[in-house]
Amino acid sequence: MKGITIDLAAAHALQSLTPRTVALIASIPDLDVPISSSDWTLGEAAVHLVFGARDYSEHARGAQRCYRINPADTAGNHDELASIAQRDRPALDTELQLGIDAFLDATEGRTAEDLLPWHVGSLSCASMTGLLLGEQLLHGYDMAQTLDAEWPIEAEPARLVVEAWLPLLPRLVDSAAVEGIAVSYELIVDGGPSVIARFCDGVSIDLSEDGPVDCRLSGDSISWLLALYGRVGWENLLRTGGVKMTYGDTALGAGFKRLLRNP
Repeated sequence: MKGITIDLAAAHALQSLTPRTVALIASIPDLDVPISSSDWTLGEAAVHLVFGARDYSEHARGAQRCYRINPADTAGNHDELASIAQRDRPALDTELQLGIDAFLDATEGRTAEDLLPWHVGSLSCASMTGLLLGEQLLHGYDMAQTLDAEWPIEAEPARLVVEAWLPLLPRLVDSAAVEGIAVSYELIVDGGPSVIARFCDGVSIDLSEDGPVDCRLSGDSISWLLALYGRVGWENLLRTGGVKMTYGDTALGAGFKRLLRNP
């Protein structure tokens, strides 16, 4: 795909940013406080990060199925998350660091293209690392807002996460929203990558390198990251210029995010 040059820079970003997330979790005075604009509490979000780190480290060691929480429940099993938060309360920060260390140890020496087992098929080492980095950036963002703590997101880590997600956009298609739709978008991230996403037959996206498009959208990596994960309203990003429509019908640009679920 044009512009897709994911490498294990995501591993270096994950290693350098994890201590910040660990410190944020350690600073939580009350795990039962609800997160703004979320169904989770601070404790449940922290447990989710710990679980994800453990889960991905097991995938990196070759395990195909290693869920401890029902994977079919996309919002998370609240009872189980809350139970783990209370049981492991003093150790959540340490457990996150141990889980990330285990993942980095398991992926050391691998190439970006090496395929690792995932809960749905397989995933490249670079993409899996980028997704794990995204978990920290976005759930840390949620927790920091609730705690009124600083949580700057820099352009390069954000770009690595978006880069990891773009080839996986077909997994995020909202089948109801795309029913009867045939439309193509070029998605351009400042500094790369760019892809063409074709919504075909109402249920899928065909990612390709070139060809005609109906709409072209471009923006900085932080705006794309927050938009992809649904942390900032799509219309707000278009209005403020975080994402710009440089070609196509205004209605197509405004409707793009409605075709995708949040990760």
